Amino acid sequence: MRALTVFFITFVAFACISCQEPEVPLESRQATGVKIGEVDSTSAVIWTRVTESDQRRADGEVRRGRPDRKAPREHLDPRDLEGSTPGAPGRVQIRYGLAPDLGEAAETEWRAVAAEDDYTHQFHLADLEPGTTYYFESRTSDPTGHVLHLPLSGSFQTAPAADVRDGVRGVVITGQAYRDADDPDGFSVYRSMLEFAPHWIVPTGDTVYYDSDDPLAVSLEIARYHWTRMYSYPTLVDFHRQVSGYWEKDDHDSYANDGWPGLVRDYMGDFSYELGLKVFAEQVPFRGEPYRRFRWGKGLEIWLVEGRDFRSPNDAEDGPEKTIWGAEQKKWLTESLLASDADWKLLISPTPIVGPDRGKKADNHANEAFAHEGDWFRAWAAENLGDQFFIACGDRHWQYHSVDPKTGVQEFSSGPVSDEHASGTPGEDPEMHRYHNVQGGFLSVETDTADGESRITFRFHGVDGEVDYEWSRTRPL
Repeated sequence: MRALTVFFITFVAFACISCQEPEVPLESRQATGVKIGEVDSTSAVIWTRVTESDQRRADGEVRRGRPDRKAPREHLDPRDLEGSTPGAPGRVQIRYGLAPDLGEAAETEWRAVAAEDDYTHQFHLADLEPGTTYYFESRTSDPTGHVLHLPLSGSFQTAPAADVRDGVRGVVITGQAYRDADDPDGFSVYRSMLEFAPHWIVPTGDTVYYDSDDPLAVSLEIARYHWTRMYSYPTLVDFHRQVSGYWEKDDHDSYANDGWPGLVRDYMGDFSYELGLKVFAEQVPFRGEPYRRFRWGKGLEIWLVEGRDFRSPNDAEDGPEKTIWGAEQKKWLTESLLASDADWKLLISPTPIVGPDRGKKADNHANEAFAHEGDWFRAWAAENLGDQFFIACGDRHWQYHSVDPKTGVQEFSSGPVSDEHASGTPGEDPEMHRYHNVQGGFLSVETDTADGESRITFRFHGVDGEVDYEWSRTRPL
């Protein structure tokens, strides 16, 4: 009888421990914030990551500037560096709903995070209501689930239904070099963009610089460090928990300058283009093909193209077979553009399609190196899409509004995110430019309806948010 009693007490004690309530939440463990992405009218992706501490390391070794590619290879531990935010084992969950206080909120299942994905997880939310503001909190815990951390809250808006004309505001950026950050908390442009209250942002690429921001990304660990030190900046954490995004990649955040699949640069050490693909898919909200389109109601549809994964080598002879986009993507692009009945169609490209660009460049559709495909697409767009179609692009370190003199196709280049990163223009071209300015900032796109007309407006903003140029077009409903 005594033995039975002891067994019973031991069993109850063990049961109580195994089902105990979680402890009172500790400080946050989301130093790299959250990222909301791939939002359409009924779904969204929320990116999360568990970190060891609640903020980036402030007292580590500072590596800021251009790296010496000829120097002996270093074996760095990211933990020792300023801006370091090591990931940690744990669990993540999203609670989301229509009320700011998350009353009657839906909950995802808890998911474990692991080192192989840099302790990240992406939640795919479905069955959302169109044109609706959703509130959420990203919750994290230790691996057992018994120690909760303080959650991180945020919000986003789903796109309007395909037949609804609601006002839409988006922003486009490029060229985000760590060495050229202009604010102790990151980049001042993020505060300016929040004041504009966009529904979405498109970082068009060069979001980090593996090969030209110190330290060189010679390993998977250092490549991840480039992303986590950037997105642990407070200005970026605050922005991305409130604005959804559609991330594109370009050369510097794929592998190396003007790169393509199969390219090898000795100074990049053990890092490769294939590892670059893994890191990109791991560090931003992502699903499906890298080329995709999103409908924001009847007024606007946007297309995001992939400019690295399918391209021919830059130094290949130009002709019908040389491509940046690849046959499958070109087929998708032309067919989906023709099928769309949106008032306005906006192609957002990591690199220029109209230009003009510097004469010695050989990396985009505005260059002679890809003249055949560039000429074809501009002519095709002019013939088939008319004045409802526009291009926004990144990559160039200056802002411009250009009109192709042969076809009339218009392109808006966002310029870099800081004045410190602005440079390199070949100069103003009176034949093509309607606006030209060597400065940092962002491009905004807005659609609305008034007096029986649909209108699209492009604005170039400085880093302080001030509008330096505005252009609009209207069409009857």
